[in-house]
Amino acid sequence: MKIILWDIDGTLIRTDKAEQYAYNQAIAELFNNRPYSGQMCTNGMTDYHFASEVISEITGANPQEEEIVTLIRHYEELLPAHLAARQGYSIPPVLEILTVLNDNPNFVSLLLTGNSAAAARAKLDSHNLTKFFDFTTSAFGDSCHDRVGVAAQALALIQAKFSADAATEVFVLGDTPNDIRCGKSIGAQTIAVATGSYSLEELKTHSPWWAVERLPAPDEFIAKLSAD
Repeated sequence: MKIILWDIDGTLIRTDKAEQYAYNQAIAELFNNRPYSGQMCTNGMTDYHFASEVISEITGANPQEEEIVTLIRHYEELLPAHLAARQGYSIPPVLEILTVLNDNPNFVSLLLTGNSAAAARAKLDSHNLTKFFDFTTSAFGDSCHDRVGVAAQALALIQAKFSADAATEVFVLGDTPNDIRCGKSIGAQTIAVATGSYSLEELKTHSPWWAVERLPAPDEFIAKLSAD
């Protein structure tokens, strides 16, 4: 059994900054347009981390758990409309790979993402990709400050569900150094794809197991992951 933990943004889809617009609206509405720089780099961050940092910047104080959750929930409410209004797309050949993997009993596609579960579902729903993933065994950024924590959750869920299969191999696939780092933290094979904000050369400096400019055709992808 080969389990692939997929990142979303920059790996599966591009959202045309829909989440940025949704967050900006949520922040403005919840904090009465109090000053916020909007300059934070969100690549590889969890929603929980991002919301925490935003609140800290705006208020000058350590955010309370309730404040973080409130901001994330309001963002989730606004996100579908912003996704519909933007020109996002699924990144080729993701749909083809997921379709082939879905019909292969030797592969399982799950999510390991900094997105909250509701935000992840909204983004994948907007491109008809939700059906390829088991959300109950996926890990999300609702409550973890760091991607390593999300990866630990993913590993625990995988071990609980697939513990009987001693031959299980885990792959973490993403487009940022944080994806590589969190994959290595759980002993997974890391796959880096340069379809996000980082170049292939930048990703290679973090020594992933496999680094590509873009994902290959399904047959080549499966062959690579199936090789001894």
